[in-house]
Amino acid sequence: MNVEQFFSPQKLAPVAIIAASMILGCGGVSGPQLGTVSGTVTLNGKPLPDATVNFYHENDRPAHGKTDANGRYELQFTNTRMGAIVGENVVRITAATVEGEGVKPKKEILPAMYNTDSELRYDVKAGSNADANFDLKRSTGGG
Repeated sequence: MNVEQFFSPQKLAPVAIIAASMILGCGGVSGPQLGTVSGTVTLNGKPLPDATVNFYHENDRPAHGKTDANGRYELQFTNTRMGAIVGENVVRITAATVEGEGVKPKKEILPAMYNTDSELRYDVKAGSNADANFDLKRSTGGG
């Protein structure tokens, strides 16, 4: 057998496939198991636009999303992975507004029970969690 026969495309193709499989792993991305998470955030029954939604699972990194004009959001765990870690998550929702023009401090319009002292919880399941809806309440007198 000469060198050309040994390195023929027909013989190298299976080796290349095996090598690529070993590099990519058996299912792709390493890290915690995620479930995709999406839903709607409302405030007193009305969509809450431009709110930040964070899901915190124990001591791991949070998943985050931003609500659109209709209050809809979808969580992202990393730049390449969508979703949140499977299991119970503490949910923190903030909707700070800019006071005036320029660089001014932001004022939180939601009660602390939805963010800094959150009472919100969501149990993320493996697969799709398209019902992670939150109907927040705020008295008309302010946050």
